[in-house]
Amino acid sequence: MKRSPRHAQAAEVVVNLLLFNLATDADDPILGFTTGWSNRLAAHYEHIDVITMRAGRLDVAPNVSVYSIGKERGYGEARRAVEFYRVLSTLLLRRRYAACFAHMQPLFALMSAPLLRPLNVPITLWYTHRQRHRTLEWATQVSRRVVTASPDSFPIATPKLRVLGHGIDTEFFRTEGEGLRTENNTSSRDATLKR
Repeated sequence: MKRSPRHAQAAEVVVNLLLFNLATDADDPILGFTTGWSNRLAAHYEHIDVITMRAGRLDVAPNVSVYSIGKERGYGEARRAVEFYRVLSTLLLRRRYAACFAHMQPLFALMSAPLLRPLNVPITLWYTHRQRHRTLEWATQVSRRVVTASPDSFPIATPKLRVLGHGIDTEFFRTEGEGLRTENNTSSRDATLKR
């Protein structure tokens, strides 16, 4: 029995992810872990397209493509906004997405919503910072889900919020031939906001 085009389309499962982040750079001392996150997520998707504020050394899985909007090239805010929409609209013409994950990018979540909503692409915003601002408030409104590391690391009360922990890869801290180190190292910031 031949299926109608409508049934064939309904049976299609979309397994592509759109990911936004601040930097994709395996050598970045702060945000280098996002490369590992992308590679781990890649095992669960046919393809991941990353739109990043800035790109450095890329060390991503074969099914991960990275598109920078040019901060590393010195692009100003207006040019980066144009680049963001150019890249996003090109990708949306090329591929269908099951979801969008915006890591510490409320601005990208907000900017993308008018294009993603009509396509039924849900946005999940990961945000871990106590500072509240308008962009974050609006991004929370347009996101289907908000995830954070701890109950007090997201400044807006919303039923969309889920606490997931920090997502730290503890295997990274193992030494060769040994178990996880038991010594504790602590670092902190002196900024009043971080206390």
